[in-house]
Amino acid sequence: MTVPDLNLISRTMSRGTATALTVVRVPRGQAPPNEDAIRAAIARDRERLHQPPEKYVCDFAVAGPYAISVDGQELDEYVVWER
Repeated sequence: MTVPDLNLISRTMSRGTATALTVVRVPRGQAPPNEDAIRAAIARDRERLHQPPEKYVCDFAVAGPYAISVDGQELDEYVVWER
């Protein structure tokens, strides 16, 4: 079995195969994240995926809120992704 040389594998995900997907959490009952907060979260995820910044404003979708509890904090969670 041959092990691939990881230095030859691209660290950038192809735009055709992946889009930014992230989670935004706010205190339970607080207003949902606004467009600026959503776009900032998408930009951070694109950076983590080693994707270049969008040249044009992208469309996005939001699902939620989903009630969750993390370390005793009651939160509303929104799933956000590029389209």
